[in-house]
Amino acid sequence: MKPIVFFSVLMFSALFFSCGSGDSSGENSIEVGQADQGGDEVRLTKAQFEAMKMDWGKTEKATFSKEVNVQAMVKVPVEGMVEISAYFGGYVSGLKLVEGQPVRKGEILFYLENPDFIQIQQDYLQANSQLNYLKSEFERQKTLYGEQIASQKNYLKAEADYQSTLAKANSLKKQLALIHIQAEQLTPENIRSKIPVFSPVNGFVENVFVVPGTFLPVAGKAVTLISREHLHVELMVFEKDVTKVKVGQKVKLNSLDISENVFEAQVYMIGQVINESRQVMVHSHLLDEKLEEKLVPGMYLEGRLQLEPTERWAVPTRAIVDLDGESFILLKASEDEKGFMLKKVKVEVLESNGENTAIQLPQGMEEELVILAKGAFYLL
Repeated sequence: MKPIVFFSVLMFSALFFSCGSGDSSGENSIEVGQADQGGDEVRLTKAQFEAMKMDWGKTEKATFSKEVNVQAMVKVPVEGMVEISAYFGGYVSGLKLVEGQPVRKGEILFYLENPDFIQIQQDYLQANSQLNYLKSEFERQKTLYGEQIASQKNYLKAEADYQSTLAKANSLKKQLALIHIQAEQLTPENIRSKIPVFSPVNGFVENVFVVPGTFLPVAGKAVTLISREHLHVELMVFEKDVTKVKVGQKVKLNSLDISENVFEAQVYMIGQVINESRQVMVHSHLLDEKLEEKLVPGMYLEGRLQLEPTERWAVPTRAIVDLDGESFILLKASEDEKGFMLKKVKVEVLESNGENTAIQLPQGMEEELVILAKGAFYLL
């Protein structure tokens, strides 16, 4: 007959123990059946499984590797850092930005006012209005010169007038584009002295350097924007470990402030210069770009750079129980309406990555097995 082992679980004492009662029957205790002689079988009822909040798992392929601990920082790529300055000077108006404010691509940040904008528009309209006449005169003189009716001098003058006016009109058209005025839609009636300044990216405001009413000079810096699109992580690898790093290696990152998340990245580029701290900057990208929403530029992370990844059969680390210097797991051997029969199996622990542990099963045993992933400690 199998011996019966009685033990109480503190967190479930309210369910299994009644104060003042001398009864030590199954209603007040959790009973676990152990195997005869060899001790390699355990009987587990469904009530015990639920009361102790146990859980099943299975052996699965997991990646293991030698790791190098690194420090990392979330950074914005160069193309994500934008300085808003002026092609033409002007007085700032309509500025309502504050640091940290989100902005959308194409959104108006502020306006610039300058009488010079009126002059550019006027010059374009005048030059453009003369083009049709000058082109017609040029073609007429060309025809007359070809028929030897008009002189070469008149023909060359008509050509010069037309080409110079055409160049001026095209130049003014480009200048209008810089201040976001479409030359094709410009008429004498809609000439304006105030032009908008748009955001070229989706992001947020980092710094504001002007206030309404300020004259912003040519190339003067008004606002700096930061785009959160395509954030990357810079790994700080010490000189002694640089030769171990290769493009394509995986990195597991975590933050003390976001402990519930582990971010996985991949090495994209390796720096070629050692800084004053004897470190090389290694550029990496997150594999899941959606997780970038949880990161903030400038945030520090802790990383584990995986050097030589290999796949092994593994189980959750908490499924392994150490007894007298040996490691065991509990396999689900059978199930009936009353509960489960578990088999204690000795395994060889190979390596661990914290969450999972690689194991070597006894020879001849199948690699894909259902195991008790949580609660095995209480049964052995």
